[in-house]
Amino acid sequence: MTADCPDTPDYEPAHGHTSEAQRRHYWAVAIGLQKVDSLEVSPYLQETACGYIAGKYSLAKSGELIRSYHEGNNDEAHQEADLVSQRIVELLEHSPFVLSVDLFPQIHRHLFQDLDESIYHPGEFKTERMIKQEKILNGDSVLYADPLTYGMSLRGAIEREQGRAYTTLADDELKAFCQAIAFLWQVHPFYEGNTRTIAVFSELYLDHLGFDVTNEPFEEHTCFYRDALVRAAYRNASAGILSDDAYLIAFYENVLGFKSNALDREALICTPLFDDPSLLRNVDPAEALHKG
Repeated sequence: MTADCPDTPDYEPAHGHTSEAQRRHYWAVAIGLQKVDSLEVSPYLQETACGYIAGKYSLAKSGELIRSYHEGNNDEAHQEADLVSQRIVELLEHSPFVLSVDLFPQIHRHLFQDLDESIYHPGEFKTERMIKQEKILNGDSVLYADPLTYGMSLRGAIEREQGRAYTTLADDELKAFCQAIAFLWQVHPFYEGNTRTIAVFSELYLDHLGFDVTNEPFEEHTCFYRDALVRAAYRNASAGILSDDAYLIAFYENVLGFKSNALDREALICTPLFDDPSLLRNVDPAEALHKG
């Protein structure tokens, strides 16, 4: 009790009040997100996560155990997935959030701090625009932002979000939210881990807005999530393909528990690019994955 108001309970650490269901949710999301880059966690990580979920370990202890495991074992196949999963859980439990451009490098820095700085560049923006060939685009790439525009693009998107007042996240509100997430993802400012960074940002944002989220979509349909971001960002007028946020909306409807949409990756394939590979826009058509 406090001296000035004896009927008021004392402040306590928030982590001591997480439920087993919440802890299970954090790990399900964290492990599921590794599938974006075809990564799998180790059996040791699974065992340690179960200990945290059951209350046997604190989150700090699980992190200590996982990092010690990778310092003493040559388990390169699982290293990234294990270390980043632990860091995702830390962010989801602590729920740090502010609508600021600075949050993106902070999230990225936290997620990849345990990995090789020369490869992952934690918290640093790229200095050169990259491409990434996408299977659903027959090898074409989304047109990502140029490094010269990272700051302007992120600031503009955040300022638009600061002017919104989400209440139900239904219909037009959810569409606006998904368009913001897709735009922020398309900026793609980091060397590695952009999708995992924006996924964590979106969950922290939804929690900040007071919405409950389910873990099944991120746990089971992470690859659909990335492809949905691609379809929401990709435009190719010559091929008759416009940006389509319907798939991303369907994903977040499931995340929010509004619906149980079927999340079929086959539906996201851009058929015109397979029928006529010469229509590839951001990659030389000679680099098409299927020549037609």
